[in-house]
Amino acid sequence: MRRRPFPGLILLGATALQLLIPPARAADLPSVKAAPVSAPAFTWTGLYLGMDFGYTWSASPSITALSANLVDRSLLGWGPASALSASGFTGANLDGFLAGGGLGYNWQFHDRFVAGIEADLEGAGVRGGGGLRNIVPNPNIFGLSAAAVTGAKLNRNLEYLSTVRGRLGFAPTPNLLVYATGGLAFGGVSESASFGQNLRPSFFAAGEAKGSAFENRAGWSLGAGLEYALTPALSAKIEYLYYDLGSKTLTNAEISPLAAQSVLGLLPIFLANATNVSTRYDGNIVRAGLNYRLDWSVPAEKTPAGATPLLASPDLARLEAPQLGDWRISLAPYLWALGVNGSMTARGETAGSNLSFIDFLTKTSAFPLNFAGRVEASNGPFGVYGDLVWMQVRASGSTLQLRSPFADVLVAASADGHIKQTMAIGEAGVSYELARWKFLGAASSVTSLDAYAGLRYWRVDLDLQLDAAGAETSRLLGLNQLGARVDARSGALQWVDPVIGLRARHEFAPDQRFEARGDIGGFGAGSAFSWEFYGGYAKDFEFNGLKLTASAGYRALSIDYSRTGSDARQDGIKAILHGPVLSLGLRF
Repeated sequence: MRRRPFPGLILLGATALQLLIPPARAADLPSVKAAPVSAPAFTWTGLYLGMDFGYTWSASPSITALSANLVDRSLLGWGPASALSASGFTGANLDGFLAGGGLGYNWQFHDRFVAGIEADLEGAGVRGGGGLRNIVPNPNIFGLSAAAVTGAKLNRNLEYLSTVRGRLGFAPTPNLLVYATGGLAFGGVSESASFGQNLRPSFFAAGEAKGSAFENRAGWSLGAGLEYALTPALSAKIEYLYYDLGSKTLTNAEISPLAAQSVLGLLPIFLANATNVSTRYDGNIVRAGLNYRLDWSVPAEKTPAGATPLLASPDLARLEAPQLGDWRISLAPYLWALGVNGSMTARGETAGSNLSFIDFLTKTSAFPLNFAGRVEASNGPFGVYGDLVWMQVRASGSTLQLRSPFADVLVAASADGHIKQTMAIGEAGVSYELARWKFLGAASSVTSLDAYAGLRYWRVDLDLQLDAAGAETSRLLGLNQLGARVDARSGALQWVDPVIGLRARHEFAPDQRFEARGDIGGFGAGSAFSWEFYGGYAKDFEFNGLKLTASAGYRALSIDYSRTGSDARQDGIKAILHGPVLSLGLRF
């Protein structure tokens, strides 16, 4: 039979246990509150600015020209040979280097997964093209080696490329991100063609036929990349992108008029062809870059799952505005490596002006760069500023069209324009600091927001010569008409636009900062509408006792102005001036 323990032994054991274990105090009791999760050593969440450099090459490497004869007054059947010799294709690889910058936001919604959105702008100026030469015999003429001989130059340019993309990434280690990306693509593309033809055995070639056009196009992009965090704020990336902006066709109502001496030297030969020049703008990009995360946008908290808030509240403190005291002045001449995309009109005649920075180097008649400078002065929250740009450029271009307003009726028209343009832009205004913040997690991080208003003066002197030619034909009506005229126009435009804008500056070190400013203006008081944007990086330093500031950025300025003269004809300009900006200035 099992015996129960003696009750006295149980009581004795309990008493001994109480003697061995000291009594617990309230302060020694464990806390029921969960231990706080420490902030991660690195998180991908935050707003970032970036810069990159890369190389692009074409996926569709050719340009195709197809011609059809409209008018044939040769009496010897030159039309088919003339059109066939003006048809063909040539290689036109859009290969070259590009550079730019971007803005984005990442959200690390899990310890291993990151989602984000990014927008970027690349200054390209990438161009490609080639020539073709065709000899097509005329079967209607025997024994004289009669043939249509055509030489053509076909070119295309990618002036700029911009994308707005989503990103989805996986972090195999805390500091390494592997991601896929895709979204919209935008680009400025231009296309040009020139044809020269001779009807052998004549020694007299026709005048050169030209056509060119610029267009802003939208498409899509897709790619992937790797990004590695070098520090909590700085990361390096390498990325591949494919872009597709679609196809563009230049309708060239040339070669017209074509005049070549006949074999017997009796009568000139007149021909008119319509030519379509088409190409596709798609390609591949490999680029490397750096991204800098703005410290005030990085959250300090992290969930147990390793995620960070989508839009974490930055740990900011509002600072007082600077107090009035001594004036601070900066004087900075700068180089604006600009391109121009748009059109100009003089007395009702319009010609395109689509020039990259390379075109400015090769096509200007005077000094190939612009003269520009900016001055700023501030005292406390108040400031004044002034900016001046002067440039001159000579350019030529053509607009060529083929229309069929009714069945069987074809109308071909071409306009070859030569432009000499001088432009001066002066600006002056005042600014006021609206707010200033300090990021508590970094002693040297300060962000400020200014508002500014001023006046922007424009003067554009334009000389335009237009050579126009046209042809119309109808087989049913028996209609064949050719015509040509030459116009020379000149004029000066000047106006003043009111402008209002905002400027944000983020100082992440005592001598380094990012700046972004943008404004809108015109409002019908001067131009119909204008806008400007500048974004860049600045570094303060001293050299031989001089206080200097070096900066690099990108500037875009858009204008839409027109007026009607006393003769009821239009004068105006509608264009975007854009390009990288480099500056080295003095501080006082």
